[in-house]
Amino acid sequence: MMFTVNAPYRLVRERIRRLKELDVGVEVYFDNHTIEEIDEQHGEETGKILREEGIRCTVHAPFMDLSPGGVDRDVRNITKEKLKKTMALANRLGAMGVVCHPGYDKWRFGENADLWMKGSTDTWSEVLAAAGEAFPVMLENIFEEEPSNLAELFKYFRTKNLYCCFDSGHFNLFSKISLDKWLSIIGNRVKEMHLHDNHGAKDDHLPIGEGTFPFRELKSFLKARGDDIIVTAEIHDESRAAEAIKNLKEYVV
Repeated sequence: MMFTVNAPYRLVRERIRRLKELDVGVEVYFDNHTIEEIDEQHGEETGKILREEGIRCTVHAPFMDLSPGGVDRDVRNITKEKLKKTMALANRLGAMGVVCHPGYDKWRFGENADLWMKGSTDTWSEVLAAAGEAFPVMLENIFEEEPSNLAELFKYFRTKNLYCCFDSGHFNLFSKISLDKWLSIIGNRVKEMHLHDNHGAKDDHLPIGEGTFPFRELKSFLKARGDDIIVTAEIHDESRAAEAIKNLKEYVV
């Protein structure tokens, strides 16, 4: 099983020693501006540094204002451009996978999930082609109350390299169904998990065990999947990274 902790790209090089101390890989986040400012050569150099230090990585794509399933073609084109640049940089970094936000929520799409699906198949067809077979592209649950739309998208791309990143904090905030039911629908497509906690009111990104997510129920799923899943301690407070990783490793073991 691969363990990672999240970090923005602009901090990765200066945090190399810290990552070595924590004995984990890194999920590299490219925000909307960084993805435009960093060229592939810089990404190649960063990837070389990570490989020399024995630090494996995944990538988190930009998501603010982007809409992979958007109705507006211009919005989708901007989204596709940034996601394709992410795939190119992920290749340079030697990433094990790329996490992306699918962009669905019922308040924007409501009864028009079919429009989201149509836009999504257009976007992900191009993005998956840009990614190639080097790594899986993983869609993260965000506002989903249940995963049927994601399941439909995975079914459409069943022969492609499109998978799921299950986020425990987002599930705890938005899911209207049980964890067992959620995983029975989507579990065979899970390739990565963002494991963090909250109290069901806001996305606190707390270490495992400090909120109300049912981690005991998740443990049997993780044990059954063994080494197939990347697990990320997605903590926004850097001062708590060591604690979050410790809790994560103890929980998985």
